[in-house]
Amino acid sequence: MRTTINISEEIIKEAEALYDTTNRSKAVELALKDAIKLKKIEKLKSLKGKISFDEKAIEEFRSQER
Repeated sequence: MRTTINISEEIIKEAEALYDTTNRSKAVELALKDAIKLKKIEKLKSLKGKISFDEKAIEEFRSQER
C-alpha cells in the first residue's frame, strides 16, 4: 500500500543503517514491525500479577497432550 508520510531524513538514514538496507520502504516497515512487537510485549508485561491461572487445569491439559 502506498502512503505518504513525513519523516526526517536523519530518522530514515538511521533506520536504513540499523536494518542494513538502502530501501526506505523496507526500513520503515521493519521499524514499524519492531515497534508493534515491543508494544505488544509491554502490554503483556503489564498484565503480570493481574491474571491468575488454574495450575491444576493446565497440568491436566498438558498430561492429556502427552
